[in-house]
Amino acid sequence: MHPSIKKSAKILCLTLLCVVAPLTVASEAAISLTDRIQIFEAWMETTRHTRSLPRISVGIVHQSKLVYSKGFGAADIISGTPITPDSLFSVASVTKSFTSIAIMQLVQGGVIGLNDPIVSVIPELYDLNSPHEEIERINLFALLTHTSGLPMNHAYPLNESSPVIEELDSLLSGLEAQKLLFPPNTREHYSNLGLNIAGIALERLTGMKYSDYVQEKVLSPIGMNSSSFKTELSEDLVTGYTSLLEAGRQPNAFSEIGAAIGLPSAGLRTSVKDLAQFLIWNFATLERQYSQVLDSETLAYMQRIHWAQLDFVLPSIIQKAVNRLSDSFDIGGAGLGFSRDGNLVMHGGGFDGYLSEIVLDRENEIGIIVLANSSDAPVRINSQYSISANLLEIFAPGFADVEAEKHNDYADYRNIYTEKNFFKYLAIPTKEGINLYDLLASKPMSNPVKLIPTDKKDGFIAPDHVGVYQGEFEVLFLRDLEDQITSMQLQIVTLDATL
Repeated sequence: MHPSIKKSAKILCLTLLCVVAPLTVASEAAISLTDRIQIFEAWMETTRHTRSLPRISVGIVHQSKLVYSKGFGAADIISGTPITPDSLFSVASVTKSFTSIAIMQLVQGGVIGLNDPIVSVIPELYDLNSPHEEIERINLFALLTHTSGLPMNHAYPLNESSPVIEELDSLLSGLEAQKLLFPPNTREHYSNLGLNIAGIALERLTGMKYSDYVQEKVLSPIGMNSSSFKTELSEDLVTGYTSLLEAGRQPNAFSEIGAAIGLPSAGLRTSVKDLAQFLIWNFATLERQYSQVLDSETLAYMQRIHWAQLDFVLPSIIQKAVNRLSDSFDIGGAGLGFSRDGNLVMHGGGFDGYLSEIVLDRENEIGIIVLANSSDAPVRINSQYSISANLLEIFAPGFADVEAEKHNDYADYRNIYTEKNFFKYLAIPTKEGINLYDLLASKPMSNPVKLIPTDKKDGFIAPDHVGVYQGEFEVLFLRDLEDQITSMQLQIVTLDATL
C-alpha cells in the first residue's frame, strides 16, 4: 500500500516543477561496503533491542545478485531457532504484485483486456447493492489500481470459520450485503476484495486454482521454489507476534489469516532469498532479457503510475493528465500491482504478526527486502526508523565503482560506545579522523559526528557538530594498562566500549 498524494491542484503544479533527483551513489563512496555493513548491523541490532522487536530478515539485491542478506534474532522466541534468509514469512499484501503479474499474463496473451467488464467473467458482481451500470464499469484496470470502488474486504469475519479459507469463490455469496463505495475509476481506495475478485477471474479464465496457476506460471519460472500458498501451520513458517503489550508479545495463533483475507490479496509465504529472485527477475526483465513470465514492455507498463490520488475527484480527462504528469515527474501513485514513491517501485504488506516490504530502485538496480514477524516493526520506507529506508541509504552508495580507501591510522578507535541511556555511537575511522554514527537515531547515516584529532593524545573534537554539545563536542578515548581503548569520555559522560 502506498501513501496517497494529498495535495491541492496548485501544490501539485508547483511540485511538478521540481523533478525528484535520482539517488546519488557516489556521494558516500569513500565509506567502504564493509563499514556500511557494520553501520547497518549495529543500528539494526540497536533498533531491535530498544523496540523489543522479535525478528527481522533483510536482503539487498544489486543487479543480478543477492549481495547481502542477514537474519536478526530467532524465528521463534521460545525455541530460539535462528532466523535466516531462507526463513519463511507470511508477506500479506506483497502477494498482490504476484497476483497482478499473473493477471497481466492473461492480458498480454489476449485472453482478456484490461478494460473489459469483469461481470462478463463474474456475473455474481451484479449482487452488489449498486446500480448495474456502475458495476459494469469494474474492469481489471480498476481492480489492480484499487479504483474499483469495492470495499476493503469481503463480508466474512477474519476467523477460523471463514468460508473463504477453503473456497475463494465463497466470498461472492457475501456481495449482496455490500455495495460500491464510489463509481469505479473515480477514486482510489485500497481493496483486498478487489484483488480477490481478480483472482477469481483468473481461476475462471484459466480453469486452474489460483494457487496452482501462480505457482506454476509465476513463482517456479522465477526460481521462487520455497514459496507457497499453504494455509496450515508449519514448522517452516516464522512465528508471528503481536505488537508489544504490557504482558509482552503474544504469538499469532491464526496461521490461516492470509487465506481468510483471500489468497490472491494476502496468501503468499516466502523468504528473503526467494524475494531476491523476484527482484533479480524484475531488473533482468526490464533490461529486456528474455523472460517466460512477462514481456519487458508489460512489466514496465505495470510499474508506471496509473493513478495519482488527490483529495478530491477530478474529471476523467484531467485525472488522466495528472496520472501522466505524476509518472513523468516521479511524484508517486498506484501502478498495476505496484506503487511508486518518487523513483522507487514498491509494495508492502502487513497483518497480524507480520510486516513486509520490497523496494526497487530501478535506476541503480538495487532491491531491498525487509521481512518482520511483529506487527509494530518499523518496516515501511516512509516510517520513522524505517528499516527499508536505512538499508537503501546506508548500502546503496557502496555499490558505486569507487574503491574506498582503508584508514588504519585511527583503527584502534573502531568500536561501539554507550552509557546505556542517551548515547550509543559506532566509531568508524576515516581519512581525517573518526565518524561517530548515532545508533539511536532514526537515520544514522544522515548526520554523523565528524571528529578530527587535537594535540592531546587520544583527543578529538567535532567543530561542525550541530545538536547536543554544539561547539563543545570534545572526546577523549581512555586506555587500559595494556594500551587497549576501554571507553570514550564525552564531556563529563563516560561511554564504555562494548565490542
